[in-house]
Amino acid sequence: MTNVIKLLEHCLVYLVIIFKIMTKVLLLTDFSENATQAIKYAFKLWSGQACKFYLLNVQKTSEFTTDDLITAKPHESIFASIIADNKAQLASYVEMLRPLIEGQQFQLSEKVDYDVFTDSVNQVVKANDIDYVVLGTNGATGAAEAIFGSNTMQLIRNVKCPTIVVPEGFEFRPLEEVLYSQTEKFTPDPEELTPVIDLLEGRNSYLHLLAIHTPGANDLEGLKSTLNEMANNGLFKDIRTEVETLEDLAVPQAVDAYQQLHKVDLHVFLVQSESFLKRFLFGTDAGQVSMKTRVPLLVLHHK
Repeated sequence: MTNVIKLLEHCLVYLVIIFKIMTKVLLLTDFSENATQAIKYAFKLWSGQACKFYLLNVQKTSEFTTDDLITAKPHESIFASIIADNKAQLASYVEMLRPLIEGQQFQLSEKVDYDVFTDSVNQVVKANDIDYVVLGTNGATGAAEAIFGSNTMQLIRNVKCPTIVVPEGFEFRPLEEVLYSQTEKFTPDPEELTPVIDLLEGRNSYLHLLAIHTPGANDLEGLKSTLNEMANNGLFKDIRTEVETLEDLAVPQAVDAYQQLHKVDLHVFLVQSESFLKRFLFGTDAGQVSMKTRVPLLVLHHK
């Protein structure tokens, strides 16, 4: 009996360790090709690691019709009747994905919700202590949403969780060259950069810290000094780093130019405020979108 108790204790300790080190990733899907591509990217990104993936489908309010209630069974709640089709579709979708994760230390959990998009995401992030959110660009058109699409923009603005945005048509590449861009003189708190450090651990990545000095901005040397301090204070541990600068370019043009001149596998930027996000997307002219991301973006939020 004593041996059995000890064995159970060892198993419990092992499960606690596994739970603590398991990365938890929220995958957002509308069953589109772009969403599926982003999910496949996430599977390859965390290949070989213990990871729990939560697949979330949020049904839009515009998809609700009275037919959902008419066809509902008497004992069903209104909520259950609304999401029934999506729930069945997601279950089938998850089964389609399972062959892609054979041999991996992955767990899949599925969830369907009928709610405001960002509210639903925030609820899942909070309830499950999510480490990263991953989604594909949803391809919306129009001047205000031509880069990411409406869902992605809402998520970046309203969900304070590290988010990886995978552009349409992007095929997975190992994270050999990673770009971190910054435009203002401030030092991020160490915990704000932890998602980058955790993601790059053990990948032999090279991290480029890019100081972007926009037209009319002051104190380029101060910005370079800030990035040099980040590179040399041990924050990035064993990750190789290099500080570089681009001058007299708006943020989107600077990032696009850098990505054309250098092989970049991931771009990291820290959203400091709504104004920074607008500069990143639109440059100095808020009426013209001038950049479309070429590589996945890891979006972090400054507290």
